Amino acid sequence: HIEIDPKNITVLEAHDKTEEFMEEYKDSGIKYVIQEITKKNLKKILKKYLKKGDFLIDLSTDIDAIDIIDWCQKRKVLYLNTSLEDWPGEYQSDKYDHHERTLYNSHYKLRNKAKGWKEDGPTAVVTHGANPGLVSHFTKKALVDVAKAMDLTFSVPQRKEEWARLAERTGTKVIHISERDTQVSHQPKLQDEFVNTWSVVGFWAEGVSPAEMGWGTHETWEPDNMNKHDYGPKNARYLLQPGAATLVRSWVPLGGDIVGYCIQHSESITISEYLTLELNGKVVYRPTVHYAYHPCDAAVVSMHELMMREWDLQPKLRIMENDIISGIDELGVLLMGHGKNAWWYGSQLSIEETRMLIPNQNATTLQVAASVLAATVWTIKNPNKGYCEPEDLPHDFILNIAGQYLGPMPSIQSDWKPIEGRSPLFDIDMDLNNIWSFRNFLLK
Repeated sequence: HIEIDPKNITVLEAHDKTEEFMEEYKDSGIKYVIQEITKKNLKKILKKYLKKGDFLIDLSTDIDAIDIIDWCQKRKVLYLNTSLEDWPGEYQSDKYDHHERTLYNSHYKLRNKAKGWKEDGPTAVVTHGANPGLVSHFTKKALVDVAKAMDLTFSVPQRKEEWARLAERTGTKVIHISERDTQVSHQPKLQDEFVNTWSVVGFWAEGVSPAEMGWGTHETWEPDNMNKHDYGPKNARYLLQPGAATLVRSWVPLGGDIVGYCIQHSESITISEYLTLELNGKVVYRPTVHYAYHPCDAAVVSMHELMMREWDLQPKLRIMENDIISGIDELGVLLMGHGKNAWWYGSQLSIEETRMLIPNQNATTLQVAASVLAATVWTIKNPNKGYCEPEDLPHDFILNIAGQYLGPMPSIQSDWKPIEGRSPLFDIDMDLNNIWSFRNFLLK
């Protein structure tokens, strides 16, 4: 996909993984540098390794996104990341208000900063991993497929307003990023150990932050502990409780009904804002958008233990890779409330297919890498697009590249509804007059 001399690639890593790196890349020519980037040394380190026209792919945690992107913009360095990060300890303290710990707030600050950057400046693509990132393109593809299935007369949208109009025409009320990870390790989780298929620190940071969701115009009920924002586009809400303690019902094709964590994710903010339709300055349509995440079983137990520890991260951390014996990561978007009831589109990548494509990885990390690869190619081909969120990139271009590494990608209709199949053993608080109300998805 990319022609580059490996000698022109430098990897900076805070923690020494020389042995692992050398096993795979010893004679490749890629430079490997053990270097932690901090608030104090950020400019000095970046200046040492980057110059005009270079490309910084930021896959780190604990490096402030605004600070590092601003540095790249001023020096004409291309940039791409998979999440919006802060400096360590910032916003994970009770001295900050809950709204300051939301991704809505992070995006608001970043967008405000971006107003001072040139529109035709060096391309900076933010939050373009699997989710956030890839799922924004899944959403566009699913909307097109739903519209076709409904026999609507339309052209594939090219602009934000056109996508919002198409979503409104289909009647889409709710969009879940629905994910079930069934990857299993032969190595059991130990006490005081957090096991996951991707960044443990990243999952912890999201899980202990307030649950967030893009808030749809069809919603007529809200939880008692839900708060609004009084600044910005006001397209999102948040709960005064951790996302990892917030459970919602959802559905995936192979896994069926799932109960997932409603943890904060950038796509809840960006997709709901992108699909907002206004008339004469008033919002007339917006879908509810949020994550419904059932991680691998070891991570579920790890998260429960984390809750018992009052959200103090376990001392031992492990990412499952070569110890995985089976399973898939079923990641997609579930569009609901439209003329076809519900529609799921996404990736069903197995550990077996992952290993055939790239050794020493798991399905979750390959889904992220595929999205990063596609966005990297697009950025190289479009170096002067300035600040870009995933929705600003062409979905067909991204899916054509990333789709080569995502396993089966079904686009299917479903008759699933959140009010059906519920246990008769206890009374359930449901709104039968508004089937797609957040009330009917929220369990806890």
